Amino acid sequence: MKLILTPLLAATLLFSGCDKDKKSTKDENLSQNASFALTPKAPEENAEIKVFNQFGEPIEGAQILIGDAQGNPFRGNFITTDRLGSAIIPLDWTAPASVTVDAAGYIRQTLLSMQPSNISIRMNKAYLPQYAEIRGNVTDLPVKDNDKLIDFALAMPLMKKSELLNLDLAQVISPYNDFISAAGQRFGVPSNISLPKQKESYIIGITLDKPVYRLKTPTLGPKKLVSIRGRFVFKSVVDQLRAGKAFYDVLNDFTFYGGGVADAVAVNPVTNVTIPGNAMIYNGQVQVAAIPANADEIPIALAASEIDGYMIPTDVKRTVAGKITTLQTLPNANTVVINAIKKQSEFMANAPGADRISASAVPYRAGMQPKLLPLVANPSITNRENYVINLPAAPTTSGINPVVTSAIISDLVESKEGDIIVLSPVRKWEVIGFGWTQQISLPKWPQAATERASAKKRVEINYVGTVNQTIGRNPADIIDSATHITHASTDF
Repeated sequence: MKLILTPLLAATLLFSGCDKDKKSTKDENLSQNASFALTPKAPEENAEIKVFNQFGEPIEGAQILIGDAQGNPFRGNFITTDRLGSAIIPLDWTAPASVTVDAAGYIRQTLLSMQPSNISIRMNKAYLPQYAEIRGNVTDLPVKDNDKLIDFALAMPLMKKSELLNLDLAQVISPYNDFISAAGQRFGVPSNISLPKQKESYIIGITLDKPVYRLKTPTLGPKKLVSIRGRFVFKSVVDQLRAGKAFYDVLNDFTFYGGGVADAVAVNPVTNVTIPGNAMIYNGQVQVAAIPANADEIPIALAASEIDGYMIPTDVKRTVAGKITTLQTLPNANTVVINAIKKQSEFMANAPGADRISASAVPYRAGMQPKLLPLVANPSITNRENYVINLPAAPTTSGINPVVTSAIISDLVESKEGDIIVLSPVRKWEVIGFGWTQQISLPKWPQAATERASAKKRVEINYVGTVNQTIGRNPADIIDSATHITHASTDF
């Protein structure tokens, strides 16, 4: 039964990262949710680095390192923000240098090759050492016993189009399992599935009953959740899987009909939230061409409707070379088509590095011919103390231009539920630089006694590109221009 979740794997392509900041101006370098450098500027007297949180509130006491280490490239390069979240840039800073910011309760982040000028940095909230949980029911699913159909819903965080740079696969497909029993067998079902009680027949009568979804969240605070409800013909799918077909071979047997959105505030280790399952109806349609893919790659297309800046997944299908695929959408909403490729051997796999993926998110237009960046090899770490990250060769696809290179370093925290052991990434350091680079050398930052220097870790890297010829000078233009990403990771 775990396989019923896979159709929404492609929702991992929804973009993680940066929102527009109304307080920023075109004269500022800006980091929002993920940091990056903009066009170089001349040094300015009394220029400031401003640090604030996701609500635009200043962060007092944030420590800022300009360069590779304290005292390098100049004395006085380690500064602290005041009560307004600001720190005056030293006049000795005259050449491009990395800027690293660390503040209690937030994820450390580094901006590569920054120029000495006004810089605004938006910090991401630190991950909890043990994830909190949101749970509840998805309501109004049209279950009918013995209709030969299985009805289900997936619960996941609602994401913005700009959320490419902070991609977190575990928030879409839960690595945690709940277990149900049917026909004398015990099945693992991803915990963020809601499977209401229903009776069907397969040789003998069976009852499926897991109405409560459980969604792990790495942070507390306001959340916006979405449900996506669907169904499939039970016997047909089970027969194909029992005959040895892979799940991507039956992906197109799943039909998606609608969903709903709910707001919540997670303040406790467990928060209960009910999500409507029938508030939105996916009765619009778009037709898409297949993405080119190698023989060992699986091409997937997903439709997402954009509402108030949020992306609502509405359909997902495996595409076939030379054929047109129809995807369901929300009517009267802008549609973004998300194409992706994964290696067959890494589809639904949990092995280190199996999160490798290449994806694009482009506004739908009739007759569009999709293209992707190629899949890239895993990064490597050559110096653990200083975190020198060696990236794979930069991808090349005609017509896709470099935007940024990003990396995320996480501690891997082991947790166990029943007989399932899960490694959950707890993000510790976010890095981003303008353009594509093949090596990232992070500064020497003194580790606090509480940091887990010897913990097992994961480094994730992204090459982010665009099909746009120009991307503008201000941060919002740069973020909005991103259309393509290729992602890989390594545990160390």
